[in-house]
Amino acid sequence: MKWIGGVFTFSFILFMSSWFAQSAIANSSTDFVGKMAETKSAQSLKSSGTASTPLPSQLIIPKLHIKAFIKGMGLTNQGEMSVPDNGHDVAWFKLGARPGEEGNAVIAGHVDDQKGPAIFYHLDKLTKGDEILVTDQQGDQLTFVVTNKASYPRDSAPIREIFGPTFQHQLNLITCTGTFDHKQKTHERRLVIYTSLRPEKTADVSH
Repeated sequence: MKWIGGVFTFSFILFMSSWFAQSAIANSSTDFVGKMAETKSAQSLKSSGTASTPLPSQLIIPKLHIKAFIKGMGLTNQGEMSVPDNGHDVAWFKLGARPGEEGNAVIAGHVDDQKGPAIFYHLDKLTKGDEILVTDQQGDQLTFVVTNKASYPRDSAPIREIFGPTFQHQLNLITCTGTFDHKQKTHERRLVIYTSLRPEKTADVSH
């Protein structure tokens, strides 16, 4: 996440989103995408939701006392992920899976901003077994459970693992971490919280 004009952007998403979209839609026979790209992954990339698939509206993390409005964000004209213009909302990457669908849904938030700590400032305090709740626009709620967390150097986050196709119903939370590099105007590392949907809560997202 790079600071540009006071707002961080996910520079590494440019590579992921453009490459993955081309692979899933234009060249779905590649080894990377395989059969999944011909079904759910391709569908989620072509649509950010319909009347039969309500969009996520609120992220709740009980352990951290977080209740955040979810904004569905795509890409800017520069090919970077759009993010909220404040430190208290979070961004769902709407070109990927919706929370509850088969695949890796991704939600990102600021760790801090020019005013100080932001919504994901304490995200690193989450541990295996903690719950993440996502409420959709119809008021239905899904429960995800933390399975792992990892910190990566900013230039080597595992894009496939975070954003790529999977038969699982997963939600990954992303923010910056580590020392802020004033020369590069970005934090040195990326923190990813990996979560999985509780089996009994699997959403019916058939299209």
